[in-house]
Amino acid sequence: MANPAMKIISRPTAEYVDSPATMKGTFTKAFGLTLVTIISAVLSGMYLAGSPAAYGILVLGMIVGVVLTIVTCFKPQIAAMTTPGYAVFEGAVLGIISAQFERMYFGISAIAVGITLATMFLMLFLWRAQIIKVTNQVRSVIISMTGAVAIFYFINIIASLFGFHLMPTSGIFGIAISFIIAGVAAFNFLLDFDNIEQAVSYGAPKYMEYFCAFGLLLTLVWLYIEILRLIQMILAMFGGDE
Repeated sequence: MANPAMKIISRPTAEYVDSPATMKGTFTKAFGLTLVTIISAVLSGMYLAGSPAAYGILVLGMIVGVVLTIVTCFKPQIAAMTTPGYAVFEGAVLGIISAQFERMYFGISAIAVGITLATMFLMLFLWRAQIIKVTNQVRSVIISMTGAVAIFYFINIIASLFGFHLMPTSGIFGIAISFIIAGVAAFNFLLDFDNIEQAVSYGAPKYMEYFCAFGLLLTLVWLYIEILRLIQMILAMFGGDE
């Protein structure tokens, strides 16, 4: 699930006048959206994952999540209305998926959450300390790699309709592919942080706080799913079945 909310804030416009976006406001909204996602995931994992309607809810949540993502990316002005809904529905999807992994390996979700958050804070430190600078070249490389992953996902979905699966779910090769994709997802945090900084420096309107926070949430969700898959494959390889 590549992050589609990576567009750069390119220049100030006449719209950037009153009540501009702030760094504090953006991260506060990112924290709030993440909290809503986690709460939704926990509740759906506890009360929906084992119900007969679980699969229907999973499909519905995915569809609504995609629709809200597209709407938000094309209409960032209404991000304050679309992003909370995305957090709720995506949280329900994550809760059901996580519950399935929990049946195989108890505690795997908590480990994945911890690694995901630790990775985000590590990338924040590397970006803030300018150990990794988001130059135009770095941005181009990350976007190109993300695009390649998105194409790979798309081809795999099409191939799966005909009974072929290009993305292995076990073995060294599967672990390697999942590790690379997780790495690409992690580097997307650099673009998210840079976009936030540019939005603030250009005096972007207040609604961009929600839009930038949304981009950060997309990366968190993507990385969490990949790390969950990666841990599952590693445990399966080394006999971690319970």
